[in-house]
Amino acid sequence: MIDDMSIKRTKPLFSLADQLFNEESVARLSRGLKKSHRRFDAKGFELQVLGRFPDLELKQRIAAMVDALEPRLPDDFGKAVGVLQKALPEPLDPDLRDNDFGEFIWGVPAEYVARHGVAKDRLEVSLPFLREATMRFTAENAIRPFLKTYPEQTLAFVHECASDENYHVRRLASEGIRPLLPWAPKVVLPTETILDVLDRLHADTTRYVTRSVANNVNDLSKSDPDLVLARLDNWAGAQEQDEKELGWMTRHGLRTLLKQGHAEALEFTGYPSKPEFSVSKVRVSESVAIGDKLRWQGVLTSKADQQLRIGLDIHFRKADGSHSARLFAVADVAMSRGEQLDIDKSIAFKPLSTRTLYPGLHHVALKVNGVERSRKSFYLVTG
Repeated sequence: MIDDMSIKRTKPLFSLADQLFNEESVARLSRGLKKSHRRFDAKGFELQVLGRFPDLELKQRIAAMVDALEPRLPDDFGKAVGVLQKALPEPLDPDLRDNDFGEFIWGVPAEYVARHGVAKDRLEVSLPFLREATMRFTAENAIRPFLKTYPEQTLAFVHECASDENYHVRRLASEGIRPLLPWAPKVVLPTETILDVLDRLHADTTRYVTRSVANNVNDLSKSDPDLVLARLDNWAGAQEQDEKELGWMTRHGLRTLLKQGHAEALEFTGYPSKPEFSVSKVRVSESVAIGDKLRWQGVLTSKADQQLRIGLDIHFRKADGSHSARLFAVADVAMSRGEQLDIDKSIAFKPLSTRTLYPGLHHVALKVNGVERSRKSFYLVTG
């Protein structure tokens, strides 16, 4: 009998919070603060935060460290920021050009400023500090309350950052204004306002920045697809960015629309929105035990010369018996008329922190350029 109860989750063996914020990393922050402010109670700071850590998740640990800083820094905000700035390590190597996030512990000073510096008479101290802080660890989260409360002044600062010689600062200009920045407070800005900043960054020479631009474009595409497509067309016409890099940015920026089968996005990136193909010899597991894999086999035959994005749409059963689809990529290929592609794809059904698995009837279909074919049903069972 199929049990409709969700699978019980076990506590993960790996803790990102423990990896990033622990005795060693807290000591690094504490030493820096003690060096810059000899009256800083380093021992008390470490005891207070480490004593609270076992019961706190990642973002809660950041808040706890800011809590512990408050009574141990000067009451004068300007002096407190001076202490924090002197405590910062050397800026990250500007020659690495990508994937250099720095150490998460150095995000704490910026979060202190985000909590205490959002005031009109403090902006001249707070915003320049964020510029310094983001060269040690991204201040993308810390800039959000400034954008919400003082959008005009903060956007002027963002435009300055977009022209900065340091690529970490330029990335802050894009990442900080993302509409759907993960783990961050929501900030509502007009799409055109965001795109005006991205206009200055789309031709950047570093992937660290252009990836942020593409992620920002992806966020915007979920609410303003037509405006985003028009701006991407403008960027292509301007020929300011390397053609290959802009092509990557465009596909990455439109990835959600492409997964959804958005016709204009598909055509814009060279995929026909009405692909010509057939599917045969489909074989799918009738049932899959939780912890095992679903196997899908079949043959796709192209009926034209065309570029195809091929995936499997799994329609996962939800608690109320309805279904929610998720696309699993299979291939992105150029196919000639009459050419065949043998597909043999396995998908693991393991409980994840982001998805609860519910036993019962599920569905799977082949999806090509947004067009679904050969939907089959199968049962997910407890074993």
